Amino acid sequence: MDFEPFQYMRFAKRLEYADGIFMAGSGMNRPGRDLIAWKESDLRLDSLCSNYGDPRNIAWLAEKYGTGGEHVVLCAGSSEANFLVYMAALNAGDKVIVESPGYPQFRSLASLVNAEVVDLPRRPENGFLPDINEFKALLDENVRLVVLTNLHNPSMAHMPIELMRQIVDAAGANGTLVLVDEVYIDHLRPGEGDYTTFDLGDNVVVTSSLTKVYGLSGLRFGWAIGPARLLAGMLDLIDIVDPELPTIAQNMAHRALENLSRLRPVARRLHEQNWPIVKEWADSRPDIDYFEPPGGITLWLRVKGIDETGNLATVARNDYGVLVVPGEYFQSPGWLRVGYKIEPNSVRDGLTRLGKAIDDFKTH
Repeated sequence: MDFEPFQYMRFAKRLEYADGIFMAGSGMNRPGRDLIAWKESDLRLDSLCSNYGDPRNIAWLAEKYGTGGEHVVLCAGSSEANFLVYMAALNAGDKVIVESPGYPQFRSLASLVNAEVVDLPRRPENGFLPDINEFKALLDENVRLVVLTNLHNPSMAHMPIELMRQIVDAAGANGTLVLVDEVYIDHLRPGEGDYTTFDLGDNVVVTSSLTKVYGLSGLRFGWAIGPARLLAGMLDLIDIVDPELPTIAQNMAHRALENLSRLRPVARRLHEQNWPIVKEWADSRPDIDYFEPPGGITLWLRVKGIDETGNLATVARNDYGVLVVPGEYFQSPGWLRVGYKIEPNSVRDGLTRLGKAIDDFKTH
């Protein structure tokens, strides 16, 4: 079977165990047990149900999104949720509009079903927001799916609700489904733009998880919220690949959901603590352009005068002991994604090392 490998994921998995200051991650560190209040009973191998997920979790998410349980599907993380949406929504020869720069999983998924990827530019001069007229010009009868991230990965740009509404409405008029990965949206302060696109139309499916903002990647707890007909197709696929979801993970996810209001401020505080350090360093470098994110724990920057950053990232890792992500993985040679989820002194040290690596690379 021919498909486009998810090369970034292979890179990320290996880099996480490499030596050096880790500034390549985009997800929060694991929270302390006291914040979640796990109980010994959560570790038992029984639950209310693990076939399609704990009904308590389905009910919690249904209430969060203001809908019924028939519009909720639990998955092994948002990555599986995105996979299932693609498999349920697309056939060979269909077109899928994918943002660029963008998370490379969405291109690999299209190749699995022999769908054609159509690029939707998200340009720095426009604050990494798509142009609505450019988007409408891409729509035709063969476009079956539009894929967006909000907050945008890799820039962390926030999509204004009116622009998102225009996109959803235009896609709906074309008979096109819109998938919005909202896994980073809770990095925003509650009530300050953290809307869910699910509310904007019946042609919308959103995916998310407890991974990026809440640091619970090991639970593999994700979900999709969308049209019941689409989710029915996703359940058909789940029957093939997931005989049941992990019981302990469902129990622990239930406890985490109950305490989510205690976990979310941790991520926001980390952004507010470390962003001034990152901004001061970036502003001190005349050879760097960067996007100032409204939240999150990553910086998206361009190094002037460098057309590719794969080798720069290698120099930074091997010679200066700092780990960052080259922009090539996000269709953006010359860019870097730099994470700052570590403690402040390590952020300063890592950025100093990265600056030396840039200077060294440009000199040689």
